[in-house]
Amino acid sequence: MLALEVGIRIFYPQDLGFWDSHAFRRVLPTSPHFVENIPNGRAIFTGVPVSINRDGLRGDENSSPKPPHNTRILVVGDSITFGYGIPIQDTYAKALERRLNEAPADDTRYEVLNGGTLGASLSDYLHFLNQKAELLQPDIVLIGLCLNDILVYSEAGVVLEGSTQWGGRLPRARRFNSLVLRHSQLYTLVYGSLKSTLYGSGVLDINKVQGLNFVAVQPASAYQTQAWASSREMLLRIIAFCRERNYRLVVAVFPMQMQMSPAEFKFCRERLHLQLGDGALSGEPQRRLQGLAATLGFTLIDLLPVYRVHSSEDLYLRNKMIPYDPTHPSVRGNQIAADEIFRVLKNQMQRARVQ
Repeated sequence: MLALEVGIRIFYPQDLGFWDSHAFRRVLPTSPHFVENIPNGRAIFTGVPVSINRDGLRGDENSSPKPPHNTRILVVGDSITFGYGIPIQDTYAKALERRLNEAPADDTRYEVLNGGTLGASLSDYLHFLNQKAELLQPDIVLIGLCLNDILVYSEAGVVLEGSTQWGGRLPRARRFNSLVLRHSQLYTLVYGSLKSTLYGSGVLDINKVQGLNFVAVQPASAYQTQAWASSREMLLRIIAFCRERNYRLVVAVFPMQMQMSPAEFKFCRERLHLQLGDGALSGEPQRRLQGLAATLGFTLIDLLPVYRVHSSEDLYLRNKMIPYDPTHPSVRGNQIAADEIFRVLKNQMQRARVQ
């Protein structure tokens, strides 16, 4: 192992910061331990430059106060919105901004701000809005929701991992894993492939790995029922926040790759040993969210139909370090999401002008 480590360092050197987000992301030390971006943080993460501005947003500085004739969309979400593994200009937030400004109906300029944070969930989205919305003055709040946001939350916003069974040992293993990643170029090189191999062989149970949440697409269970009810309450709090401040709320739902086709569903169930309910393939989680949108009164954009028009191989992140990722969209996936969000927003704007 030592010889391999030396050989890698000489002949095929690796970036030890490839998986390290400490320079731009933090977990608050006090409960409920919200995650947030570090203002002015900088890094090369997963092979792409990451720059956090003074307001904790990914991207360039934005004007404060908001300029006249400026419609500002604040996008809030997790690593999908943040743009895990892709440059800032290829995120769906930036692609949406370009589409909106291609041919505006009047002298309005559209500005789309990226408030995504790695590892965030619904309670973190509300925390971000509480901390930043008044300063940023959005006209529209766009939540980029992934099905892994469906969790059990405490009243304070703590995520309660009721279905996991790592007995307190995993946090220590995670710290050791982070330590090795920061010091071993050999481990950095094989990390992505090694995880896929361990999941595929069953050595690691992907269903019990902290931070990988698939409860919304798993078979029905008491915990899943609790997660849907708890997530509904968290969405209600976000809706109330936006209504009190007269922000339009739009929620875009990103599908997971096992929902793309029967072949993808079979691969995730048989090769990765994911515990998947049949409703995942039929789009049952999206229908639940559509029902919530109709009941609670917010705009929901379901991206599953437009994703299914395209080959799933083009929609999800792949590179030499990340051989398989069923959650994070590729550049192509981000562009398709931006196009669909643009279509819905444009139709709403046209109807508003007619009225």
